[in-house]
Amino acid sequence: MGGLLALAIFLPLVASLLVFALRNDKLSRFISLSTSITVFLISLYLLLNFDWNNPSFQHTLKLNWIEPLGISFSLGLDGMGISLFVLTALMFVVAFVWSVKIEDKPNLYHGLFLMLETACLGVFSALDLFLFYLFWEAMLVPMYFIIGLWGHERKVYAANKFFVYTFFGSIFLLLGIASVVVYGYVVSGQISFDYFFLKNLEYAFWFQAIVFILFGLGFAVKVPMWPFHTWLPDAHVEAPTAGSVILAAVLLKMGTYGFVRYSLPMFPEASKYYVPLIFFLSVVAVIYAAMMAIAQTHIKRLIAYSSISHMGLVTLGTFASDANALNGAIYMMVAHGLSSAALFMSAGFIYDRIHSYHMDDLGGLARYIPNLAVVFMLSGLVGIGFPGLAGFVAEFLILLGTYKNYPVWAFVAGVGMVLGAAYFLYMYKRVMLEEETISDYRREKWSRLKDLDPHHWIAFVLIIASSVILGVYPLPFVKIMEHTTKIVFGG
Repeated sequence: MGGLLALAIFLPLVASLLVFALRNDKLSRFISLSTSITVFLISLYLLLNFDWNNPSFQHTLKLNWIEPLGISFSLGLDGMGISLFVLTALMFVVAFVWSVKIEDKPNLYHGLFLMLETACLGVFSALDLFLFYLFWEAMLVPMYFIIGLWGHERKVYAANKFFVYTFFGSIFLLLGIASVVVYGYVVSGQISFDYFFLKNLEYAFWFQAIVFILFGLGFAVKVPMWPFHTWLPDAHVEAPTAGSVILAAVLLKMGTYGFVRYSLPMFPEASKYYVPLIFFLSVVAVIYAAMMAIAQTHIKRLIAYSSISHMGLVTLGTFASDANALNGAIYMMVAHGLSSAALFMSAGFIYDRIHSYHMDDLGGLARYIPNLAVVFMLSGLVGIGFPGLAGFVAEFLILLGTYKNYPVWAFVAGVGMVLGAAYFLYMYKRVMLEEETISDYRREKWSRLKDLDPHHWIAFVLIIASSVILGVYPLPFVKIMEHTTKIVFGG
C-alpha cells in the first residue's frame, strides 16, 4: 500500500507539470479535475483498508534517500493521518469542481492548485522530519500566488502577510527539528531524521520545555492560535473562493496536526507543563474570535474569525490529557474542514452573483436564491454543532473529555460555542432573511439572480453528505481517529 500512498501524493505534482507544459486551458481543467478525483478514490481505498485494531502506522513506505544525514523517504498513516489525507483529497476535488468555469489564467491556476495538493498530502503522510519540513514549506509558494494573483482588492498585501507569518513560524519549526536531531546524535551517536527514532528518545525536561516552544511557535502560527491569528482574516477576505476552501479546510489543520503528531508524543512532560498556557490561549481564541465575528459586517471576515474560534476548541481538546477530548479534537479538524469550506463557498457564490461581501449590501436573498439559502443554513449548522451533523460529535467529545479534568475551562469554552450559534444566526438573518433594507431597485435586480449551477450543487453535496454521514454514524470514524489517541497515550 505504500506505493499507492506515494502515487496519491505525487500524482498531482506530475499533473501540474503536464498542465504547465501543455498550456491548454480546457486540458488543464480536465487534467486537474480527473487527477483530484483519482487521488480521492485512492484515499478512499486506503481508508477502507485501514485496520484500526493494528496499533502501528499503516500503508508505510521507506526508501533510503540522503544516507549520510540519516534522511529517508518515509511515508505512513495513522488514524489522524488517514482522516486528514481523505479530507484533503476531498477538498481539492471540491476546489476544482467549484473552479470549473474560471477564466483568468486557468492553466496557471490549476497547476498551482495541483502543486499545493501534493504539498498538503505530503505533510499528513511524512514520517521523516526532513521530508515533513520540505512538504510544509512547499505549501507556501503556490498558496502565495493563488492569493496574490486571483484574490480581491488587497490581495498582494494579504499574500505577503500570509507568507511572512507562516515563514516566521517555519523558522522556529526548523530550529526545533535541528535541535532534536542534534540531541539524538549526542545521546546515540547516530544522525537521523526518522520520526520513530526521534520520538522514542528520552529527552530531558529542560530540553523538552525549550523545543516544545520552538515546534509550538511553528504550529501555532499555522493553526492560527491567538495572538498569531491576525494574518488569517486578511488572507481569507482577499483569497479566491477555492483558495479560502483549501486554506480553512486543509492548511489550518497542519498546525493542530503538528501538535498531535510531534508535540504530544515527543515532548510529553512539556506538553503537560504548558497546559495552562495552551488552555489560556485556546479559550481566549474561542471567546475573542467569536465576539469579533459578531462584530463583523463582512461575511468572509466573519467566517474567518469563526475558524479561529473553532480551532481554539481543537487545541483545547488536544491538550486536555484525555482520550475522548483528543478524539474530539481530531474529529473537529475534519468537521470544521467541511463546515468552513461550505461556508466560504456560500460566501463566494453570493459575491459572484452580487459582487459584495458586506451585509449592508445584502438581505432577503432566501427569496431569490432559495437553494443557496438551504445549503448555507446546513453549512452553518455543521459549524455550530447541530445534532446529527459532524460538528456536534466533535464538540461533544471535546467538552466531555475536557470537563473530566478541567471543568472550568470546559464551561468557558462552552460559552464560546453559544456565541458561535449567535454569530452564525446573526449573519444568516442579515444576509438571507432581513428584507427591510432591500430597495425596490434591488428587488427588481435580484429577481433575475441565478441560483446554484450543477457544479455548485456537486461541491455542496459532497461536503454536506460527508457531514451528515460523520454526524449520524460516527462510530467507525471515531475508531479510526482513536488509533492515533492510543499511539499518543500508549494504549
